Amino acid sequence: MRRSLQSTHNTSLLIKKRTTWFLFLVFTAFLGIIIRLFFWQVIKHQELETIAQNQYQKTIKQVGKRGQIFFAGGEPLATNKESYRLFAQPPMIEKEKITELVQKISSILPEPDVNKSKKDLEKELFQKLTKPKIKWVSLYQPIDALKKAQVETWQENGLGFDTYYERFYPEGSMAAHLVGFVGKNSQGEDTGYFGLEGHLQQELKPRSAFGQITTDAKGGLIDQENLNQVALDGRDFTLSIERKIQFAIEKNLQLGMNKYQAKSGEIVVINPKTGKILGMTTLPNFDPNYFRNYPEENFKNPSLNSLYEPGSTFKILTVAAGIDSGVITPQTVCTRCDGPRKFGRFTIKTWNEEYHPNITMTEALAKSDNVAMIFISELLGPKVFRDYLKKFGIGKAIGIELQGDGDTPIKETYVPVELATASFGQGIFTTSLQLVQAVGAIANRGELMQLQILNSVYDPITQTKIQIAPKSLNQAIKQETASQLKAMMVESAQYGEAQWTYSKDHTVAGKTGTSQVANQDGYDKTQTIASFIGFAPVDEPQFLMLVKLVAPQSSPWAAETAAPLWYRTAQDLYLLLNIPPDKT
Repeated sequence: MRRSLQSTHNTSLLIKKRTTWFLFLVFTAFLGIIIRLFFWQVIKHQELETIAQNQYQKTIKQVGKRGQIFFAGGEPLATNKESYRLFAQPPMIEKEKITELVQKISSILPEPDVNKSKKDLEKELFQKLTKPKIKWVSLYQPIDALKKAQVETWQENGLGFDTYYERFYPEGSMAAHLVGFVGKNSQGEDTGYFGLEGHLQQELKPRSAFGQITTDAKGGLIDQENLNQVALDGRDFTLSIERKIQFAIEKNLQLGMNKYQAKSGEIVVINPKTGKILGMTTLPNFDPNYFRNYPEENFKNPSLNSLYEPGSTFKILTVAAGIDSGVITPQTVCTRCDGPRKFGRFTIKTWNEEYHPNITMTEALAKSDNVAMIFISELLGPKVFRDYLKKFGIGKAIGIELQGDGDTPIKETYVPVELATASFGQGIFTTSLQLVQAVGAIANRGELMQLQILNSVYDPITQTKIQIAPKSLNQAIKQETASQLKAMMVESAQYGEAQWTYSKDHTVAGKTGTSQVANQDGYDKTQTIASFIGFAPVDEPQFLMLVKLVAPQSSPWAAETAAPLWYRTAQDLYLLLNIPPDKT
């Protein structure tokens, strides 16, 4: 009996002991689960969330559109066109179909360049699609709209398209030197070079931001965070350039270059009242859509960047300084114009070696008399002469929104022979735009207006348009002086060496210029720079135009090349600007 009770007691103790151990193990396991859950849900929460986001969410860079450039009338000069990038999501593509898909894609793509065969292209596509752990990969760009539509008819899982924008110039080579072009910098980013694209790079370039896309387990797109695309776009600019005027001057310059067999040429047209540039062209030029096909020397804008000796067109400024300072009047007689002038070992003659004793200043400008200009400069003296050049903006940066603008320093002091040659535009260097701006002051009652090429700028973030007002720089000469110069320039155009081509229906104030081409040995006697600058109507000028031809072969003289081209182009401007005849 006692054994039976003892056995029963032992059994109860064993059961109790086992129960206790079981409960301990259950509690320990439960505690372990709680600790584990706490570890993963609290301690490792952020890390797990990051891993999950990396699996199902991707950060993508969104870039806005580059700002556009428009003609004064709103026609696009530089804009953006949609292009497409073909991409793949490899987890969504069946492995056994990859080879076939690669062949289909390569069959619609353009022929690879000389360094890459079709087989190389297919190998590259295959490697992209079979790379381990890749959920998204870019396959090819750019794809045009037709090829995009063709791929979409395949209805292949895992293929898709991104839209992006490429720079596009719908007018081709028109105004190429004004607009410049967009290329790639050393980091492979779109960057503006030359012209407006280069100078306004920071304003035109688009902004970028990062957004999120959510995918499913296979990498398929579920949702995309939409950013404010407009806020990423660059600023838009509207120019003062009139498209019809730009077309007309480019057409006429090409015809003139062909007719007079010139090496290069320029035409610049401005409104002298406002300083706004209405048209500016240079040949040879380039097509910014295909700029890589052109030599680098074609990209520079010579009207802004190239120094030249202006020759007799510069005499306008010498006479203006003489009249404004009071040392001469239009009727002043030259007392030292009866023969060549000697300065040490240098002898300076007139362009045609004809001399006119007691010639008046009005006649001297019309006959483009070099020794008469020397007479004026000696009355002025080097300091006053230089001060007037500075008033006219010679030697200073234009302040225009084009890449390459800068000062072109002139001499601080002039020895007698240097002053003599500078008076008639040799031995002194300027740019086409500096000369246009300076003569524009004479057309504008003596007031020097800063040349401008922009009418307005639009900011997509603030959705505001800012108009750019004309800017007066200074009163270069008195109004009375400007009025006298106008009359003298009419006399020069009507009775000077280019009188044979003078307009029969419109009064013009103008001046020819023929200068030698400077080189390292002095001057190239076989080449000249022929130019003509003038404005109309004389009383209230609506345009001022400079025509310049470098190394014309048909004739070295501006009266036989640049002048007739000026008058031919002016006929188009009279029609485009609605300027009626003022002569019967």
